[in-house]
Amino acid sequence: MKTLYRVSWTGARALVKLVYGFRVEGTEHIPREGGMVLAVNHASSADPVIAGLGVPRELHFFAKRELFRNPLLAGLIRAHNALPVDRGEVERGTLERVIRLLSEGGALLVFPEGTRSRDGTIGEGRPGVGMMALAASVPIVPAYLRGTLRMGGSFIRRGRLGVFFGPPLDPASIPGANRKERYRKIAEETIHRICALQSKYGWREGGSLP
Repeated sequence: MKTLYRVSWTGARALVKLVYGFRVEGTEHIPREGGMVLAVNHASSADPVIAGLGVPRELHFFAKRELFRNPLLAGLIRAHNALPVDRGEVERGTLERVIRLLSEGGALLVFPEGTRSRDGTIGEGRPGVGMMALAASVPIVPAYLRGTLRMGGSFIRRGRLGVFFGPPLDPASIPGANRKERYRKIAEETIHRICALQSKYGWREGGSLP
């Protein structure tokens, strides 16, 4: 990690662990080097930060282009590897940059649903996650992020905030009649694995935790 990233990561992780009882499991599934796509469910604007605090390596992530209009904020998020994108789409130049980043050993955080869930329900995956991983020949690590939708009641909900990682998915192992079909099937399998993690680590009826 770069020095600034490491300092920020260490301080923020300690804080959320103290305040929220932040829980992390499955980090053994995260490759310590080489390109990878981290695929996470999305329910809150805090998700990129909280998910990143569970990963013991430097991540890159997409951020809305509007956030870069403020010079101070733009400088801060760029220093923490934010990549500007327009709502709902990734420009060709950015896409090529991301594929190059992955091919050269970088790690990218993505939300395969493409948008935030209003109630925490995990939606369908979009083909972009499959396209990027397949083009760069890198694994997809599925992760379930729990508790960010209700971070307000910190002490009442202490221990509910967490991120849980599953075994990597090799996109090359997913068959398809053509590229578009393969992208779709990779996205489906990625969402399936995130849902499996939710079933294992999500909140139980009555508010209990596994």
